[in-house]
Amino acid sequence: MPELPEVETLARDLRATVVGRKVTKASVSPDAPRLVQEMPVEVFEAGLRGRRIEGVSRRGKYLMLALDKGMWWVLHRRMSGNVLLRPVKAPDEPYIRARFRLDDGNELRFVDLRKFGTMWLTDDPAPILAKLGPEPLDEAFTGDVLRETLKKRTTAIKAVLLDQAAIAGVGNLYADEALHYAGIHPKRPAKSLTKAEVGHLHEGIVRALEQGLANLGSSVGNAAGEEVSLRDHVNLNGESGKNQEYLVAYGREGRPCRTCGTAIERMKLAQRSAHFCPQCQPLRRRRKRAAKRG
Repeated sequence: MPELPEVETLARDLRATVVGRKVTKASVSPDAPRLVQEMPVEVFEAGLRGRRIEGVSRRGKYLMLALDKGMWWVLHRRMSGNVLLRPVKAPDEPYIRARFRLDDGNELRFVDLRKFGTMWLTDDPAPILAKLGPEPLDEAFTGDVLRETLKKRTTAIKAVLLDQAAIAGVGNLYADEALHYAGIHPKRPAKSLTKAEVGHLHEGIVRALEQGLANLGSSVGNAAGEEVSLRDHVNLNGESGKNQEYLVAYGREGRPCRTCGTAIERMKLAQRSAHFCPQCQPLRRRRKRAAKRG
């Protein structure tokens, strides 16, 4: 699933290319029955027609296009959604679920293998975004804020990091990376982390996300040099990111840890995969509990 770095990479691409353009035609495929949310497809298509794109932003994993007359076009890529900018007459890619023609002879194509992507057209995006937690790259997201989030949670720290109400934009890949940087086992109960460990985790989250952004996102399926696939994240031009070349934990099961050489392990946690180094990220008890047991 595209996470914060992949969505922000797309937002920056769109900001540089489509702001000021008008949508002259919108067409949603009948093969994507859940793409349009909270209104009939024909109302969505008619509502976008003639709208000018005035800005592009991101909240968590949501892409937000500000339109004229106070409207918002909100998009969530979900598992496999990508947005491509192509000339109208360019050959079609597989899995096109929607097209949005622009007034400069190009069109935005929403390509989605699994058909889980969702879109909204609304004058108030607040209800769509209401349950999202803080943005992890904002200055307001400090170690103290993270500590308050974790201190009463008994669930595994990996599960908390996946909870968008706790932290917006972090998903499976960057949670694994952050926990590895922090030296924390994904199964540790969130509230068991010490103040120092929370500080390390905060630094790990920021480091993992900033690295992903610097490398234009992670296209994991291309880590071994395969041909770019629309199953994975690609940018507006259909090019893969580079961050998969620098991952330290995610997707590296059986490969040596870049820090200590121990084989990276994989486990199921919160119905997702978790990758970790058993040497660098030990599952240890809190000292107080260990002392009580003698």
